[in-house]
Amino acid sequence: MALPGSRTKTTTVWSLPEDERLIGQRIDEALPRSGWLCSHPGPRGLHQVHLHHSLGEALSCGGRQAFLLLPEGAHPPEDVLVDSAVAPRSDIGHSAIVQFLCSRRVQDGEDELFEAGRLAVRWFEQQVGPERHQLLTEETRLVWKALRAATRPADVENTQGRRISGTRIGPAAHALVTAAGMPLTRGGVQRLRLATPPAAPRPHPPPTTRTPFPSSTPPTANPPS
Repeated sequence: MALPGSRTKTTTVWSLPEDERLIGQRIDEALPRSGWLCSHPGPRGLHQVHLHHSLGEALSCGGRQAFLLLPEGAHPPEDVLVDSAVAPRSDIGHSAIVQFLCSRRVQDGEDELFEAGRLAVRWFEQQVGPERHQLLTEETRLVWKALRAATRPADVENTQGRRISGTRIGPAAHALVTAAGMPLTRGGVQRLRLATPPAAPRPHPPPTTRTPFPSSTPPTANPPS
């Protein structure tokens, strides 16, 4: 549940590395001055955090997740090492952070499951003011537009056949799940699967064309044998 005054958006995403590269590319095209923070496991300060030019670089440097600073071009915290390919503005600090969490394949007994990642953001309107709130809203819209351009609706259902909307899946992930029949999960005990598309309706046969007799010429009956 969102906290009072917060602006929250979260989308469940199943993706493979090639999908993640495409998602990052689309976001970079929408916000070319953006930068991604790598994320390392362990206590804060154990690893150097970098501001990378692309999502793929941040994920390769860190672990399963990376963070996009908003507004576009926002300067990172002072303890972050900025990559030479990124040119953040020194006069603007970040007011929101978009989290990209990668999917992962996990083992559950004898079954291999495909656990979803997500794209998520949150900020507090009262803390940023109306002008910055409007800017964050517009840039967030661009980020999710980029996500939609790089993925497709997942169209999943639970084991009882109930459809679940609002999730996304990358092309490579969709091909893997379709070919392997791999169960999906959002991190809990619930198991999901790609819904089977409805069968296409069978076309009706074309009507039989018959040549009518002219009204002035009745049909000729066969002579008696």
